[in-house]
Amino acid sequence: MAATPGLAPFTRVDDDVWMTTVDGGVTPLNIGLVVGTRQAVLIDPGPAEGDHRALLAAVRDVTDVELVVVNTHGHGDHIGANAFLREQGVEIILAHRDAEVATSTQLLQEGPVSLDIGGIDVVVEHLGRGHTDGDVVVVVRREGHDGIMFCGDLVREGTDPSFRDSHPMEWVRTLGRIWSMAGSFSRIIPGHGRPVDADFVASMRRRMQQGHSVSQQALRDAVNDATKAIPILPYGPEESRELITRLRAGH
Repeated sequence: MAATPGLAPFTRVDDDVWMTTVDGGVTPLNIGLVVGTRQAVLIDPGPAEGDHRALLAAVRDVTDVELVVVNTHGHGDHIGANAFLREQGVEIILAHRDAEVATSTQLLQEGPVSLDIGGIDVVVEHLGRGHTDGDVVVVVRREGHDGIMFCGDLVREGTDPSFRDSHPMEWVRTLGRIWSMAGSFSRIIPGHGRPVDADFVASMRRRMQQGHSVSQQALRDAVNDATKAIPILPYGPEESRELITRLRAGH
């Protein structure tokens, strides 16, 4: 399969589970594809400015079954391709109700949604707020295989997590829930960066707990200039500033 500009070829993660990447700034954006006998689930199809025809052609190189799109959250780099896919006849674009994805055709409420795509169990679940108000994970289980979890930007490898729309303390708890499940998964696919494991999630959670604690202490000690804590936070200056800003706003 030939690569197209900005879009890597789909590669097999495991039987019936594939992924590709598109340009995503410092680290590539991951796009997942889970193929059943009746339907295929396309996870986070990418930004509006992407080559959507090339993406759809790459999907069709793998499978010709009906597509279902799942958005792990509502940021534009993950959902921008939705409009094109709806124009091509994709009838189900699933997102959390708080993700504010205007192109969604089905909303996740509080309980998980099980997608019967034929021969594979795919569960879309909201484990708690974190990166945004409306994050979901996509859990893939098949008989005789370890599970695979697509986490969107709740988990990020290669660069700092993005705190712009986050709920930092809740994010720590949500990462704890992901970690508690991770032992039964062979791969955890972040929104950006390389696949990771349970140890990576545990480390990300510890760093975020540390960042939260240091920032909260800085807000108590120096209400008017908590940014003095930036040099000792476990993140770069931009994301440290965003973290303090979110905590100051009560998130």
